[in-house]
Amino acid sequence: MATAPSVSSLISELHSRCHSLSAIKQLHAHILVLASHHTPFPYNHFLSKLLSVSSSTTTAAAASDYALLLLTSHPAPTAFSFNVALRFFASSRPRTSLQLFLRMLRSALRPDTYTLPFLLLAAARCPAPSFAVSAHALLHKLGLQHHDHTVHSLITMYSNLGDPCAARRVFDGILHRDVVSWNATIKAYERAGMAADVARMFRAMVAEGAVVPNAVTVAVVLAACRDAGDLVLGRWLEGWVKSEGIEVGSLVGSALIGMYEKCGEMGEARRVFDSIADKDNVAWNAMITGQNGMSNEAISLFYSMRQAGARPDKITLVGVLSACAAVGALEIGTELDSYASHRGLYSNVYVGTALVDMYSKCGNLNKAVEVFGKLPCKNEASWNALICGLAFNGRGQEAIRQFELMRNEEGLRPDDITFIGVLSACVHAGLLEDGRRWFNSLTPEFQIIPKVEHYSCMVDLLARAGHLEEAWDFIEKIPGKADAVMLGALLAACRKSKNVEVSGRVIDRIMQLEPSNSWNYVVSSKIYASSDRLDDSARMRGLMRERGVNKVPGCSWVEVSGRVLEFYAGDEPQHGADDMYQLLDMLVDETRLEGYVPDLDLV
Repeated sequence: MATAPSVSSLISELHSRCHSLSAIKQLHAHILVLASHHTPFPYNHFLSKLLSVSSSTTTAAAASDYALLLLTSHPAPTAFSFNVALRFFASSRPRTSLQLFLRMLRSALRPDTYTLPFLLLAAARCPAPSFAVSAHALLHKLGLQHHDHTVHSLITMYSNLGDPCAARRVFDGILHRDVVSWNATIKAYERAGMAADVARMFRAMVAEGAVVPNAVTVAVVLAACRDAGDLVLGRWLEGWVKSEGIEVGSLVGSALIGMYEKCGEMGEARRVFDSIADKDNVAWNAMITGQNGMSNEAISLFYSMRQAGARPDKITLVGVLSACAAVGALEIGTELDSYASHRGLYSNVYVGTALVDMYSKCGNLNKAVEVFGKLPCKNEASWNALICGLAFNGRGQEAIRQFELMRNEEGLRPDDITFIGVLSACVHAGLLEDGRRWFNSLTPEFQIIPKVEHYSCMVDLLARAGHLEEAWDFIEKIPGKADAVMLGALLAACRKSKNVEVSGRVIDRIMQLEPSNSWNYVVSSKIYASSDRLDDSARMRGLMRERGVNKVPGCSWVEVSGRVLEFYAGDEPQHGADDMYQLLDMLVDETRLEGYVPDLDLV
């Protein structure tokens, strides 16, 4: 049997070599085999080592369980043991941290300056407001109300709990304020959406002059400008940064990019981005995710990021996958799928959900279902992506089956987006009574207030089933005004059934909402023409010309070698793709030979 010194030497030699959970477990097993009953097991060393391997998302859960097992088996845990455990669980499993703290108190161990910050973080993350107030009282009882790190954590706790007034009271009680306390309090106002208070506090900080704002201060204030759409203050702040000689690095630059993008100043955002000397993932992600619907530009930035040698992370993938979904860039999306699989990012629920959404919107439903099945962790957004994807692609029955499976999942609750998918599935599958039942259950059973999208689905469902009068009555009872989408759905159904009476009411309403939409004029004209009301038909065409409304040309996206090309209806060849046009002509000829006759009714 090995002696105590030899065991100690073994631990000293091997402990530093453990860089994974499996290696730590192997060392644990070796020590149990080699050590005598009289040699104490180094519980605290192992708890500390587990912290270093818990940052990996693939091992975090297993490391957490192992740490809890170690602490539970510790015959005489110390304050250090509990402090390490509290730190371990404060963010990922805050309720466990609170339970461990209570166990620490029952063990007659005294909390210290290392205990309180992680206890306060756990109280905020739970969230547990009553526990937070008790922790604040304990802080005073222990005489830690003037300990810098603890007080900063107290401000952050109230910030995370959405109580900026309590955070400000703590700040006002600090005798010697530093930049961290200023930043934490400004952040509390920013989190609460109180942009005016953020600006006032920043100006007070500058005017007081005792503490100089740093890059974090500027980034928080710019975030408030972004959320409030305050371009004036944002521009002034950029000028102030330059006048104070603060470097526009990744942190400040990314905040400026986000502020300009939110305010619609894409050129200014690009100017700031190009001025950042060393672009890290934060800067690239800010530029990619803030393109405001300019999906091709987001994809182009992604390729530039790769060429610059930056390694895309989970935020990059979510942003680019959303862009791929918007323009149907399946080839690029599939490439990102392989990258996510290779980098172990499938375990991230946001990446997995973005992949399901991308495949659904690109029409590859089988792949969407396959990816969904591989996800180790699924939240409401993951289920919504699959249910909506199936529904919008015409697989209504399958979408409803997935919805029923979701309802059986513990800890998940359908939300308003789920029911947009469910009602859309009922529309595509023609399930009128099921649609009525689910719509009527929204508020009493699921506590969801119907939104315009839910009403729109019901109007579409009723209209497709031929219940045009009921659909119109439904529109009349909607709180607020009906939007052009649901009116357009009803108008299309009126055209199909040649119902002039209801269509006349819809036309009057939709023309008020969208007087510049050419589709409304064309469909209205066709409805009147099919009912032999040629004067009304000509009037709609004349009104369209009089108002200068032009028919929007059709547009298609085609992905070619990783590039998404836009093609607009017209005679002139575009993108130099003569071979594409030749192939298109061949396809048209083939379809005509098969007897296909194009429907030119709305041309």
